[in-house]
Order: sequence, then C-alpha cells, then structure tokens
Amino acid sequence: MRSALEWAQVRALAADGISEREIARRLGMNRRTVARLARSSQPPIYRRSPVGSKLDPLEPVLRRVLEEWPRIKAPRATELLRVEYGYDGSVDLVKRRLRELRPRSVRPAQRTGYRPGQVLQLDWAEMPSRPTVAGRERRVYALIASLPYSGAQTTFFSLEMTLEAFLEGHVRAFEWLGGVPRECVYDNLRSVVARREGDEVVWSGRFLHLRGHYGFHATACTPVTPREKGSVEAAVRYLKTSFWPARRFTTLSELDVEYANWRDRVCNRRLHATRRAPVQEQLAQERAALRPLPPTRFDWSGHRTSRVPLDGYLRHGGCFYRAPARVVHERVELRFDRDQVWICHRGVEVARYGRSYEQGVWLPPPIQRPEPSQAVAPLVLPRLTVAPPELADYAELCA
Repeated sequence: MRSALEWAQVRALAADGISEREIARRLGMNRRTVARLARSSQPPIYRRSPVGSKLDPLEPVLRRVLEEWPRIKAPRATELLRVEYGYDGSVDLVKRRLRELRPRSVRPAQRTGYRPGQVLQLDWAEMPSRPTVAGRERRVYALIASLPYSGAQTTFFSLEMTLEAFLEGHVRAFEWLGGVPRECVYDNLRSVVARREGDEVVWSGRFLHLRGHYGFHATACTPVTPREKGSVEAAVRYLKTSFWPARRFTTLSELDVEYANWRDRVCNRRLHATRRAPVQEQLAQERAALRPLPPTRFDWSGHRTSRVPLDGYLRHGGCFYRAPARVVHERVELRFDRDQVWICHRGVEVARYGRSYEQGVWLPPPIQRPEPSQAVAPLVLPRLTVAPPELADYAELCA
C-alpha cells in the first residue's frame, strides 16, 4: 500500500515530463506501481475489509423480539440471546444494534392555528449586551409575552430573573392587554415548573396562586422542543435585533418608556408575517375576545419578616432602608418589587422608598457624627462674685 506522499511525488514527476522508468528508478518503485499512481486522480486510501459482527447472524432474532416487545431494554435482550442462542458478546453491542433497529419516534412538524385571545406565550431572554445601570454594567433580562394569533408582543424588563419579576411581568402583560387569555404557554421555567414526574407537571406554589387569581390554563412545553412556542421565540429574536441595538438609558424606567414607544409605534404596527394583516387590527380582535381582569390586582411583591434593629435600618439587596423610630425592636414586614421597597407594621405601611441597585446605599443617609474640629465647646460656668447668705452668716459666727 503506497502512501499519499508517494502518490503526490509520482504525479509531480510525471507532470515534469519524466518517464515512468526514471520515476521508478528515483523512487525505488516498480514501473507498474508508478503507472498506477500516475493514472490515479485520488490518493490511495486504505480500506479495511468489513468484519462481520457477532450479532449479524442474530439480527433476525432481534427483529422478532422488537416486534413483540418494542420497548425491551438491552440487558434483557442480551440475556435472551445468551441463554437461547449462545451469544457471548457485550451488552453495548446489543444496545447499539437495538438503537439502529428500533423505529424512532419522530414528531411530525405541523402548522398550528390559533383563535383570538386563546394563547399567550411567555419566556425569559437575556439581552445581548450589558448596559451601564446604577453605576456599573449589568445584565438586563426581558420577560417577553407574545400573542400567536395577532403577532403582538409586550415585554417586562428586569435586572433579576426572580419569581417576583416573573409574576410582575405577568400582571403587567395582562393589564396592557386589558384582559386575560384562556391559556398561557411556558418553557420549563423554575418559576412555573417545580418538577416533572414523567408526563405530569408539578407547578410551583405562587404560580398556582397567580393562575387561580386570573383564572387561566397553563401548559409547560416538552423539554428541548422550542417549536411548541415558536411565536415567543420569534419575538425574542425580533426584540434583540430590532429594538435593543444602540439604545441609551440609565434606569429601567427610561428603558420602559423607550420600549413602550417602540412597541406601539413600530412593533405592533407591522404586518403579520403569515396573515399579511396589520398586527394592530388583529390585536383589537384579541382584546375583544379576552376574559375580563379580576376586580383586584394580584400582589406580586416579595416579602420577608424581620425585627427592626436599634439603628432602624433593614437590609435588602446590599442596600439599607430605614424604618420609623417608633417600630424599633418591633417585627415588621419588608416588601419589595422591581422599583420600590416598603415597610409594613401590623398590616399598615410605615415607610416607602425607591429601590436602589447600587451596593451599600443607605436610604435615607444616616446622620454623620461631627468632625473633631467642629465639636461643640464645653460649657463653662461663671465664677461666683457674691457669697451666698449662708457663707456670710458662718463668717460672722467665726469672728
């Protein structure tokens, strides 16, 4: 077997016009080998003759076993072959052969139709760049809600992918729509799915509270099947490429204003890619078909109970928020959402602050102790110039 290097050398010498006899002499080859290499347009490839597998004679048996027990596992199939047919190979070999012979369950792709107000698809997405917010570069996350029928979408931005932000994004989306869709579709988010037990989904507690409050159905997609929520996947791509590039903002409130302008003037005024109809017109049809909002708003805020220390400051997210002096040493409830932090005592709000994302911020700032140069001078009492009457009477008695 000649190598690719020898083939290249023969081809190069033949291209120089050197005879096959001379090439054979220079390279120490047989003339017939030189002639064969010179005529070949491809380098020589070593091909090993296929060696049969130990399972080749037993493949008809495996096919019959699969027809009768389609879900049989490799260890049991290997045991049958060893006991009844004298197979002495490995389990891995049987496993690979079963993988080849077993028919694959492929879900066919299909186009899904939707009715107005039927489905809302939601998913988290991380924005492709990190803008400077609250003094440093931060990740910005977006909870995107998309309506497959109309192609309309809305987004809630946050610096955290917490359960509270997830619930707030839902409430904001429902309020923007002016109603509640019949069903919401999710990926397997931790905020939604506590765990999966086979085909059964165990939902998280606070998400069930949200579902019960607004009265909608929920569906968790099959793992690793993004086509089940193709509408929101397309909305994520559209948001990242059409809205996000070259945006300048310093707070999430500024980002909300910019997004609302883009959503209402650009995003939801385009033509639907499938129906070729204005998204805004179809959104009006969806809003007419939505279920009405409940009379009370869902409370999405996070909360925890703690005792107020002597200085009155409660810590949250690396910042400190002061409670009134009258509740020092009392148990209070600290509540928070994306934009605000407030303190409640016995069910009554006693303080509220705008939430800060800078580390080590005190709201309000504590009173600083004065510097030594600014210290107050000590009080000096004046000396008595007139003796008290008691001292005068004592002096007369001594005289």
